[in-house]
Amino acid sequence: MTDSLAVARLWAEHPFFDEATRAQARALLAEEQASEREECFGASLEFGTGGLRGLMGVGTNRMNHYTVMQATEGLARYMEQHPDPKAQGVVIGYDSRNQSREFAQTAASVIAAHGLPVYLFREIAPTPLVSCELLRRKAQSAIILTASHNPPEYNGYKVYWKNGGQIVPPEDREITQEVRGVTDLSVIPSRDLTEAEAAGVLHWIGPEADEFYFEEVRQLSVGNRSDNRDLGVLFTPLHGTGGRLVPELLRRQGFEQAHTVETQMVPDGNFTSVKSPNPEDPHAFELALAQADMDDRVILCNDPDADRLGVMVRDSTQNWVRLNGNQIGVLLLDFTLSQLHRSHRMPAQPVFITTNVTTPLARSIAEEHGVQVLETLTGFKWIRALAEQLEREGQGDFVFGMEESHGYLRGGHSGDKDGVWAALAFAEMTAVLVTRGMTPVDHLQQLQARHGYHLDEQRTRTLPGLEGKRQIAELIQNFREHPPEQLGGLQTLKVEDLREDTIRDLNSGEVSSGPGLPASDVLTLHLEHGTRVVVRPSGTEPKIKFYFNLKDSNPEALAPRFAALLQDLKL
Repeated sequence: MTDSLAVARLWAEHPFFDEATRAQARALLAEEQASEREECFGASLEFGTGGLRGLMGVGTNRMNHYTVMQATEGLARYMEQHPDPKAQGVVIGYDSRNQSREFAQTAASVIAAHGLPVYLFREIAPTPLVSCELLRRKAQSAIILTASHNPPEYNGYKVYWKNGGQIVPPEDREITQEVRGVTDLSVIPSRDLTEAEAAGVLHWIGPEADEFYFEEVRQLSVGNRSDNRDLGVLFTPLHGTGGRLVPELLRRQGFEQAHTVETQMVPDGNFTSVKSPNPEDPHAFELALAQADMDDRVILCNDPDADRLGVMVRDSTQNWVRLNGNQIGVLLLDFTLSQLHRSHRMPAQPVFITTNVTTPLARSIAEEHGVQVLETLTGFKWIRALAEQLEREGQGDFVFGMEESHGYLRGGHSGDKDGVWAALAFAEMTAVLVTRGMTPVDHLQQLQARHGYHLDEQRTRTLPGLEGKRQIAELIQNFREHPPEQLGGLQTLKVEDLREDTIRDLNSGEVSSGPGLPASDVLTLHLEHGTRVVVRPSGTEPKIKFYFNLKDSNPEALAPRFAALLQDLKL
């Protein structure tokens, strides 16, 4: 814990900080502002394993011009110490959030001051497009200014490495150490971007990146173009970056009846027309539902940086049904694998990679198709790293990746989940099903009947601020030290601890080795009837998350069992 008053005084007085920042810091010196001052200056915004994310505002514990400079200086120092002749420079992209463009320019000015090549997007750009451009240019790193689906008061800073994915060990730890070593902000160099462009250090990224992305993604199509023409598709980017690419991609693939929620096509960092820019939130679809006509069969929704996909579909009675991330994923997985088999395009050693909180139904579907299944930690960077390792070692061919939080990927054009490609894939799947007289809901019911009925849900407890952070750590430690003997009337059989890499049998007390995944503060409670509850702190939000996976041959048994679990956990 730092001396918040002393740090606030430094920000209020040092001429390095601009006048607006100094004025904001001065306002927090008053005694009645002690609590807010502690939140803003009592800690440093943590550069975690992927970068920064937090509230925008003044102070060391907020996203602002100076914390972006600090993070970028640490990254630049690391890159200078680890030059790579085969991968040079930094690609920088940003979403439609307030300050994202300005933060991107700040990052570019620091990278340019180090003499490293900078490739800066002229316009807002989806995260998968930035990752694709990183790979196309064979750059060493990328920075994306986005807070994904968080509320408008947040922003974030994500660091990607030359494989197109977010940084993983050892780079994540080593870059974090460099960032923490930047203690004097006034020594951080900065270069005027106009001068950097004239010197050949700064390069602008324009429409050529879009065209390359379109060609890469269109090659991944496994649909039937002739089926696409008459399908009614309604798309919304929720004021984000997906509006740049999704409508044009659908048009190029023959979706003549695709249209958009025009109000939400306008980039807007305040997300004015939506309660939450999150495809997981039912409220995100309100404006689209109000606009949808009877010919529309599917509503597609991206989060602001377009790496996630949300979906609503009509069922056989013409009612709209919202699908959760697991349901979207298993439908896309089955469609992709089925179509690859039909077209004889399945690779020799197909591998599906998922996460330890994603529905077990996905494993059953992949195995039915003869595809190897591998499981890793939550976060798409782990999926990308594992896929790259398999292909590098000749141990498998990555065909599909998914995580329950609405993230999906096929192909190697991006190192992160891709909500733009996923929008096309889901539309193509729906078109194929409609020609067979079915809906996605019908097909989901078929999959459940064949593999067992699954109920997969997530619940969160939000605990903001420094005190909330302490409470979250205390909650998960209490689960670790005192796991419940039963939940919802179901006996707890064993506890899997990824931090300690152990599995403890609660009946015998025997402790065995865990799955060998990278250490992570995650607990899985394995209960009777194949039920599991995963508990983990969010890596990007002030939340502790609970993931529920239930299965039964009788679908009627699932809802009351889930309700009992929620009651015991007070969620």
